[in-house]
Amino acid sequence: GGRWWENAIAAFLNRNYPVSWLVRDTLSRAEDFQSAVLRLAGIPIVAEVYYIVGGVSPKEGMVITRNRRGPADLWPLDPLSGAWFRVETNYDHWTTPPPFDDRRTPAIKALNATGQQHINFDTLFKVFLLNSALW
Repeated sequence: GGRWWENAIAAFLNRNYPVSWLVRDTLSRAEDFQSAVLRLAGIPIVAEVYYIVGGVSPKEGMVITRNRRGPADLWPLDPLSGAWFRVETNYDHWTTPPPFDDRRTPAIKALNATGQQHINFDTLFKVFLLNSALW
């Protein structure tokens, strides 16, 4: 995200990480979910991005909304409160998506209708295909 010249300044003058390089570096250096989240959230990057991170335990999941300097938002899973999934499209989760591109609402409805106990590859793929929900 961002204007091309802002991305160029971040890359060449500020020496910020390219978005995908930070992912690669994090995959090779982070020892656990928490350290991966801290790296992906805190290291300056070239452009705005959404990082979606999953760990090995049921509570380890987070959407990191990034600007160049750091996290704009950290949105963790909270399964004990019923938030066993997160749906991230190309719009910040705290904003209302435009009516012509609301993929979030159908995906949330489908996931809630399916239920956590019935999620598997096939049911999740059906949610993915629902009205091109997450394309």
